[in-house]
Amino acid sequence: MAAGTVAGVYAQALLELADERGTRTAVVENCRELADGLSQASIAQLNDPRLGKVKAKDTLRASFDGKLEREVLDLLLLLVDRNRLADAPTIATEVVKTAERDVGLVRVQLTTAEPLSAAAHEKIAAGLKRQLGLGAIINTATNPALIGGVTMRIGDLFVDGSVRRQLAEMKSKILNAPLSAALWAET
Repeated sequence: MAAGTVAGVYAQALLELADERGTRTAVVENCRELADGLSQASIAQLNDPRLGKVKAKDTLRASFDGKLEREVLDLLLLLVDRNRLADAPTIATEVVKTAERDVGLVRVQLTTAEPLSAAAHEKIAAGLKRQLGLGAIINTATNPALIGGVTMRIGDLFVDGSVRRQLAEMKSKILNAPLSAALWAET
């Protein structure tokens, strides 16, 4: 987590409060739903100055009271007071990421040029779980533009072992190779 970011600070505070009250699991699930379900259009409507903070908070209470844990609803109300409701989806996403990291869950996005065979998938999964821990969850996708090889995203880390990248590097080296007059001199 980027503790210095607005989302990171609010996420950490929410998780600490949830831990104190013993509601961490429910709070994380609420945040997972909020991250997916809170649309920019509804946030824009609630942030409209013509509506006002009191009515925006009343609308949030009417919409979410009993559906969200008290800590999550209080966070949304606080974000309205501080004119930061637009940060709510980012904060919710950060809460989920932090909670997953705390329990050792690591999400890996693996992209290949062609679909992996079951045996290849198992071999890669076993290697990743050996390196990252048993909590590694591997999601696979295909992208024919890679030509061959694999790309992998683990959190903020991106590893590109694709043929496309290797070809781009070769092209760059060829185009940027130093040329000297000796190349054109007759011997």
